[in-house]
Amino acid sequence: MPIYTIGAVPNLEPTGTVISQFVELRITNTTVARLEPIVVNAYSVADSGPEGIAETLNFTTTFGIAAPNGVVTLIIPTTVANYSITVSSPGAPGFVNDISLYAVARDAAGFIVFDQVYPFGDWNIIGPVLS
Repeated sequence: MPIYTIGAVPNLEPTGTVISQFVELRITNTTVARLEPIVVNAYSVADSGPEGIAETLNFTTTFGIAAPNGVVTLIIPTTVANYSITVSSPGAPGFVNDISLYAVARDAAGFIVFDQVYPFGDWNIIGPVLS
């Protein structure tokens, strides 16, 4: 199953203050067909090194996008030292080609954290791509 991922994202100022409070994740179904299920997970990561190091699940949701070229926006809390976000679809064979992702972190005042903006091209694909 292919998985799109960003992380591990360091989220602390040198003073120890958390930088972003949440990530706004926009998922777009780029086809006219229904896309489901879509699984989104967010993890607290013990280290800002390679992914998979002591991850703790902090957020999860599963949904579908039925509308042609439909968009879903999720608000994911990120008040942790380092975070990682994954998006996958175990049941949609064309998932890699049928989806577009955009994520932007925001601080406590709701302003964009510019070094935590992830357009579609910044997401990594892990796992087998079967499309």
